[in-house]
Parts: sequence; structure tokens; C-alpha cells
Amino acid sequence: MNFRQPVPEYLTSRKNTIIQIVFTAFFAYIFILIYRPFGYDTLYETTEWKRMLALGVVVLLGMIVIILTRFGMFILKRNHEITLELYLFMIAVEIILLGGFYSVLERYIMNDQRSAVKLMTNAVQNTSLILLIPYIISILFFSWKDIKRKFDQIRSQFRDPSDVFIPFKDEKGVLRLTIKSSDLLYLESNDNYVNIYYNDNDRKKTFMIRNSLKNLDKVFRDYPVYRCHRKYSVNIQNVKLVRKAKKGYELVINLAGTGAIPLSESYEKKILDLLKIK
Repeated sequence: MNFRQPVPEYLTSRKNTIIQIVFTAFFAYIFILIYRPFGYDTLYETTEWKRMLALGVVVLLGMIVIILTRFGMFILKRNHEITLELYLFMIAVEIILLGGFYSVLERYIMNDQRSAVKLMTNAVQNTSLILLIPYIISILFFSWKDIKRKFDQIRSQFRDPSDVFIPFKDEKGVLRLTIKSSDLLYLESNDNYVNIYYNDNDRKKTFMIRNSLKNLDKVFRDYPVYRCHRKYSVNIQNVKLVRKAKKGYELVINLAGTGAIPLSESYEKKILDLLKIK
């Protein structure tokens, strides 16, 4: 397994992260209520509503730790890829931080007199169950939804590829534009923006969004759009021909008045293979 590969987008999206935190909080509340870890037996000597309220506060405080680590992930995601190695490290940090929080709670709130090592060991073991079980369940659910989405996308492409719409979102995830796959020509990086070139009644039109080609590449995994240069991505369905240039090759788009797009050496083999050019 390559731990340096980027994790799927569904593991770091804002929506799925919120769903995962809420589900984990619910699971943690039920788990603590039933199994009474962390020396919470003392809470069971009070009235029912006070016991449930106290457990709710404990879970809420614990989830704040998770929220802070995920907030840190969103900040890091702006300029770095979240690899599998980094994602697993983040979960390990969450378990240790949450275990430390609960061990402090046991010592100073519940007056547990066991040694600090035993308290921390017990807390980490219980925290691992509290976090890893809902994490695994939610990840399997997100993976299933992603596979279903891709399958539906492929099925719709086989029905009529020209009817498939490609969504374009800005860096905040807000939908700015949708274009039919058959109408999209190519994209050009422009500092912190991307110029989207498309066919509108046989005329080239442009739409600019604030995002990067690197971020959009993750969306294009489901569409016939591929990076051909550090500044360009192209819809291979609309490549009319490939011709030799002064340096390497260039792609000519199937629309009059559209200039050629450079094909850099690092992407040359992949693009030529996709176009079935030997």
C-alpha cells in the first residue's frame, strides 16, 4: 500500500467531515452510556437526567478536540495534498489527544487514583474504540456513495456522453458553472484563477473561476478532461489533431479560431495513449 498517495476527496470534503463528526459524537454517547468506560461509574449514582446531561457534556468537550484537528486539516489542505500517511497520522493524534483529555477528566473530576500511565493506557484503548468504529463505518459509507456516483456517471456516459454535464466549483466548493462534456474545450491556469473555454454555438467563450487546476483535477477523474501541460487541461473529446511543434507536440482543438495547446513531455505519453496514437 502506498501511504503517500492522496486520500479520496470524499474523506476530506467539508460535508462528509461534518457528517463523520456528528455520527462519531452520537456513537460515542451511546458507547459511553452502555459500557461506562473511563471510570464513569460515579456518574451512575446520580439521577437519570443528570447522568445523561453529564455524558452529553463529556462527549461534546471530546468532539471539540476532533473539530480542532479537522479544522487544522482544512487549513493544511489549501496548500498541501492530504496523503493517506497524513490522514492516518491525524487520526492517531486525535486518539492520543482525546485519550489525554479523558484521563485528565478521570483524575481530577472523578478522582480516579490509578497511576497516570494506567489512566492514559485505559483512556487510549477506549478512545480507539470510540473513534475507529464510527470512522470505519462512515468511511465505508462514503466509499459506497462515491462508487455508486461514479457508476451512475459511467452509465450515463454510455447512454449519451454529450448529455453529461461537468460541474465547476470555486475554491470554496460553490458551484459556479456547468458545461456539457461535448462543449468543454480546455482550461487554462491563470495565477489563482482558471479560465474555462467552451463552445457556445460554434464560438469560443470564456468563464473564469477562482480555483486551481490541481483542485479541479480531482473532479476531472470522472470526465474526459486531462492535464496536458502545467497550465492547461484539455477535453480529449474535442482534440482534432496532434501536430509536431518546435518543442514536442501541440493539440489542436476542434473549433475554428481556437489556438493550439502545448503538450508537455511529462504528459505526452498519457495523452497520446488516450487518443490511441502509437
